[in-house]
Amino acid sequence: MKIIKSLFYLLPFIFFACQDDIEETTTLELEFIHKAGNEDFEYGKIYQNNAGNEFSLRLWRTYISDVKLMKSDGELYAVPDSYHLIEPVDGNKFSLKLNQIPSEKYKAIQFYVGVVGEENLSGEIVGDLDPSNNMAWNWTTGYKFIRMDGEFQDELGNRRGVVVHIGKEINLKPQVFNFQQDINFSGQINKLSFDLDLLEAFQNPHTIDFEVLSDFQFNDEANLIGENYAEGFVKLIE
Repeated sequence: MKIIKSLFYLLPFIFFACQDDIEETTTLELEFIHKAGNEDFEYGKIYQNNAGNEFSLRLWRTYISDVKLMKSDGELYAVPDSYHLIEPVDGNKFSLKLNQIPSEKYKAIQFYVGVVGEENLSGEIVGDLDPSNNMAWNWTTGYKFIRMDGEFQDELGNRRGVVVHIGKEINLKPQVFNFQQDINFSGQINKLSFDLDLLEAFQNPHTIDFEVLSDFQFNDEANLIGENYAEGFVKLIE
């Protein structure tokens, strides 16, 4: 009887000790706001790039992958299966939720524009990787990291197609965003917002002129667009 009573009194302590071992987690929402310079992006709306081309889009999709959060002590937390297809489906916005994020203080977030790792060529469906999204060429070439389909009006007044299908490992571009101060991710949901600037894909450092070329697939000019979106295409809003 004494043994049973002793166990009875110990149970609360065992329970709370186990509770302390359970890591607290939270949800992080990533919001992507599609822009064209200072304007909110809209399908079918006409924009002008640095070369003076007037163009519009009917489709704009972007893959990001390998999302990692840097804790205050410099340790990186890698979000599992983080392959996400971003597109303006809620007006010019798109949101995704990362669940089971350890409740910690973080000082930075990083990810790639593109599909990083073996999954790009494996055909395995992980996260938003799915050929039915019409973002894959084949399993020897892999996924399109950015896809923009639209048209522009040339100098003669003709409507011509704009095809921007960028892939290949050379165009995987890391994005690193340091917070102005450490952010404590805790509670039910936390949020980070980013701008995606359409015009930056066609400028800085290379000015893209659709009069010269408007089809960017498997050519050196496609890699120039990759260099353009390496920096300034995605911006953290703080």
